[in-house]
Amino acid sequence: MQYHAKVACSVLSRASAIVILYFNNSGVLNLKTIKFVKILMANPLLDRLKVMILGRRPNNTIFSFNYHNIKPVVQFLTGFISQNKLEGKVLLDVGAGQSPYYELFKDKVGEYIATDLEGLLPENETRPIKQITGAAENLLLEDNSVDVVMSNQVLEHVLDERKSVAEAFRVLKPGGYFIGSVPHISPIHLEPYDFRRFTEYGLKQLLENNNFEVKVIEGNGGVRKAIALTLTMDWFLSKHENGEPQKFNGIKQLLLFPVVGFINIKAGILDSIFVDKKRSPSNYCWIAYKKESAL
Repeated sequence: MQYHAKVACSVLSRASAIVILYFNNSGVLNLKTIKFVKILMANPLLDRLKVMILGRRPNNTIFSFNYHNIKPVVQFLTGFISQNKLEGKVLLDVGAGQSPYYELFKDKVGEYIATDLEGLLPENETRPIKQITGAAENLLLEDNSVDVVMSNQVLEHVLDERKSVAEAFRVLKPGGYFIGSVPHISPIHLEPYDFRRFTEYGLKQLLENNNFEVKVIEGNGGVRKAIALTLTMDWFLSKHENGEPQKFNGIKQLLLFPVVGFINIKAGILDSIFVDKKRSPSNYCWIAYKKESAL
């Protein structure tokens, strides 16, 4: 396995150099480069090793554009898990998609429920996850029925963030926790359903206006990590055009992974050297609480 990983890294590193040589003046890959990359991508071994090199949420590697976005969220959730007794508890993952964070909770909670819009949950889910199709603004669960509601990178995409938070409060048992993350700095993505960004103060107001007691709001990373995320994510997204959904350039991501890794490492070093003014995190994570008296 280590041999295959070294082979893939060698091939793809050379491919990165070829891309740099073949970029034309407009910054668009020419047909010769695209043909070369498609030959590489047709190799099943490289397809499997893509996950080894870039990782997969929540285990993105330093070579992934999403590294400085996902790593602090995972650390935050891991901290929440270590500080709370979750045995036998019911966790609701709102806007779950493929439920990437199930791996963090699978041995901790009694039941894991995933909810998302129609077509966004896996059709052939083999993990013990209960699936419920529906919107964050209208959760199909009873009042006071779950112990933890989790919402990661979702509130920027919902049609009504206030109603979504109110629904989280409704389904939570008194004493339950609402946890999650939202972007502060990020390119437009998943259009046309990308409606807002959050500051610490806006997030706190949103939670408190819906009767939550805010325990923690934590910014993720300094300005250099935010720049690294914005720059590399922007590389791989298509040009934003009204009425057109986003496209993601997986070929470019594979070819430029050494460059992305260098940028991510440099951003981490610079953030550790210079004082973090806490004004430009890429994300905010939070823990909010539904008081025992909230009936």
